[in-house]
Amino acid sequence: MINLKGGVGKTASTVAIAETFAELGQRTLVIDADHQSMAGELLVGQTRMLQSERAKTTLHDMFLAMADVNFDIADLPKYAMANASSVLTASENLSVVPCSFRIDDFSSNVAKSRRLCRSYATERELQVYLTRQMKKVKRWLDASYDIVLVDCPPSVAMQVKMFMRIADGYIIPSVPDQLSVRGSENLVKRISSYGFKLAGLGTLWTLYREQVALHREMVRDPFSGIPQPFQTIIPNATRLASAVDPRSIHNPSANCDAKYSKPFATRYRELVDELFGRCERNGIETRVVHYV
Repeated sequence: MINLKGGVGKTASTVAIAETFAELGQRTLVIDADHQSMAGELLVGQTRMLQSERAKTTLHDMFLAMADVNFDIADLPKYAMANASSVLTASENLSVVPCSFRIDDFSSNVAKSRRLCRSYATERELQVYLTRQMKKVKRWLDASYDIVLVDCPPSVAMQVKMFMRIADGYIIPSVPDQLSVRGSENLVKRISSYGFKLAGLGTLWTLYREQVALHREMVRDPFSGIPQPFQTIIPNATRLASAVDPRSIHNPSANCDAKYSKPFATRYRELVDELFGRCERNGIETRVVHYV
């Protein structure tokens, strides 16, 4: 889940889609790759986030472990926090790898670190080594989860590049306006220039306002340089904003209908069905079943 422009509802969409998949019975993992760490906080709350930071089980710490030559794939599960949702029908199937503000300094600090069993002459050498390690990460993810969603920062940071190397596809959440869509176009070009082999599964219109003429026009006639928009559109609604308030973690919801309201929960279910269809058309193997 990525866009080079911030404020497009990316994290909120990631969380809602993950909870929808998990409620369906899919073993779902959210990887929070954004140093702001909002996806993790929305899913497990600030207290558990702080516990993860103290225990050094964040995404930053996972990459740090991977940089060590003694890294063991059997250690990976400890970085995934289980029962990661306030939605009772989703919690059992949903986990999250939380991020840390430390991720921004990962490459430079690790390359200089003397605590590792291997030293790296340059940051480039470190990234080449981590790229090889990502094959182990992919084996773990494939064996442990049906769905993995990576919530990315508004940049192609080091951790984003690592997951793009093993991802099947990407979704671009975007407000239907020129500024947001321009960020989407630039992202598509960047991904192509890096040579990543992942499919553009679709553009997800978010924060849509029917009363705004530009929004209506963009939805009706989107730019050709972005992945085909999903038919499902996520509106700019007060109910959705309150559903992703970090304080909501303290008020568990019986199901997605209760958290998002039935009309909006239905939209996310329709989006999940669309996403399943896009995966099939792109030859991406999935174990997802349709909502009925």
